[in-house]
Amino acid sequence: MDKIPRSDTDDYCNEMVQERKAFIEGKAGKKIEHIDNYSFDPAILPGNVENFTGVAQVPLGFAGPLLVNGEHAKGEFYVPLATTEGTLVASYNRGMKLTRESGGITTTILGDSMQRSPVFIFQNAREARDFSLWLKDNLDEIEKQAETTTKSGKLIEIEQYPAGKFLFYASTTPPAMPRARTWWERRPSLPVNG
Repeated sequence: MDKIPRSDTDDYCNEMVQERKAFIEGKAGKKIEHIDNYSFDPAILPGNVENFTGVAQVPLGFAGPLLVNGEHAKGEFYVPLATTEGTLVASYNRGMKLTRESGGITTTILGDSMQRSPVFIFQNAREARDFSLWLKDNLDEIEKQAETTTKSGKLIEIEQYPAGKFLFYASTTPPAMPRARTWWERRPSLPVNG
């Protein structure tokens, strides 16, 4: 099996982009047009995309203005939307008009992380609780294993949301941040009714 060309020293230079493009053209038996018409230096891409070979063009429209009452962004903003879905920009425009006429959008940053909510489903709530405790007891090993899968991320938290026999969780992995306290370490102590 032929591997996609990569460089251990500079995988995000224009020469590597062209080498990968030629490799894909050779495998496809067709010339690839337009993907190497981009306006940024590929050197800014590490951590964002692997095997960078070019860009895809997507139609772009603007909606707005959106009135924002934020701590950092304040005022009216026109929002770019890249889409091929007809009427999407018009729908956003209507929503932005409604929110503007209602006083705008008030925003605050509560936290800065990427969250997803996968779920484990167990036979009953006790099994879900036991797994939750196992996650807590094995977090250091889980962190070590998670970090073997990436050069740019670090697992700092696994939030848990139990709901009966369901255990939803969200892991937080922003790079270069100290490990945050886990959900079970920062939860408030609740009185136990006998």
